Amino acid sequence: MQSSFAKSKSPANDAIRGMFKKYVEKQLEKDSQIAESPTGEVPQSSGIYKITFAIGTPPQNVTSIIDISSGFTWTQCKTCDPCFNQTTPLYNPQLSSTYSNFSTESCYSTKVNDSSICEYFGITSADDCTAPCGYDAEYDVDQNTTGVFATDNFTFGSTSAPNIFFGCGLENYGDYDNSSGFIGLGGGPLSVVLQFPLLRFSYCLSSNQRKHSPVNFGSLAKLQGSSGQSTPLLRSVLYPDVYFIGLVNITVGTTLLNIPSSTFKLNETGDGGVFLATIYAFTYLEQAAYDLVEQAFTSSMKNQTAVNGTDLGLYLCYKNVTNWPSLTLHFDGGATLKLKTVNYVYKDTDTGIQCLAILPSTGISALGSFIQMDTNFVYDLKNKTIYFEKCFDDSTSTSSVLSNIPHLVTTMTLFLFCMLKFF
Repeated sequence: MQSSFAKSKSPANDAIRGMFKKYVEKQLEKDSQIAESPTGEVPQSSGIYKITFAIGTPPQNVTSIIDISSGFTWTQCKTCDPCFNQTTPLYNPQLSSTYSNFSTESCYSTKVNDSSICEYFGITSADDCTAPCGYDAEYDVDQNTTGVFATDNFTFGSTSAPNIFFGCGLENYGDYDNSSGFIGLGGGPLSVVLQFPLLRFSYCLSSNQRKHSPVNFGSLAKLQGSSGQSTPLLRSVLYPDVYFIGLVNITVGTTLLNIPSSTFKLNETGDGGVFLATIYAFTYLEQAAYDLVEQAFTSSMKNQTAVNGTDLGLYLCYKNVTNWPSLTLHFDGGATLKLKTVNYVYKDTDTGIQCLAILPSTGISALGSFIQMDTNFVYDLKNKTIYFEKCFDDSTSTSSVLSNIPHLVTTMTLFLFCMLKFF
């Protein structure tokens, strides 16, 4: 049987791939819930957030990891062998009257938002895409899922849509933090947001374990106050799923860094740039920018006791810190985001060590979930704009460093580097 092999359109980078494998992050034991309709549950772990929604008729609940940098949604199905652990019952296609799969069709003839599955993954010739429509998504050596492409009704709260395209996982390996799979909210044609279509969505990822993390879609995705700012959403010709943002400079304390304008630039070829991610806890900055950030923190904290943070996978670490310099991000159009310490400082409660939760990368930068916490981000896909403000109900969040989190070896760090194989 002929098969086709293609990379998913995500910003793969060997240097970042190698670094992510060795980073140790922490587990946040927290249950949250979407506060607005369409709704679902959003428990968070390791800086990763999950949402509970329903698939099928009648609806069957699934809990999926939110991935804003991918458009591909998949969930484990009842007949999977092997299956990984998940908290909700396995989705059973046989119990849904609206389920349909493409196991006997060509991926080239299967269209989603006028784009064939093969074309979406870069296969432009029908002759190279003639096999039945299934997938093999490889996230890491020990993490992968194989299944068939299908459609079914998706329900968020009281809002439903028919014939939503997704993957039905039949052979699944790895640890996915007790989730059912992934929900892709990226900007490509396979994204659930565009399939509904709901051209606006928002989220506020709370740093407080006792607070909810609201996720809203459609007209409910909006600013809650009057002090919101905005900056353009940028698109890469190489990675259409991914939301890029124009970061132009950084201030540490009172020092505006002299970061060259080309450092964060998204090139016409689609390379470079800064993207937003919800599956990475930490933030990764292009090496040239990271060096300046590190130098500024080191200079401001020269009287603090520096320690080795290698065991935590972090570089700039101190002990007995009482005060960290502030950190502000500057974006295209003059928008600024002044961060809380919790957004960029990580505390290991076992040792008392506090570390800068920012790491270097090569060729591309990513703003992870920690740095996005306690900010309401509103994605307006129609107008290609992202709005942001501090979360409206933020009374119990503080500027303290993130702590009281047990060790968890990162198993969810390579999902931007999914390899898809059609069979």
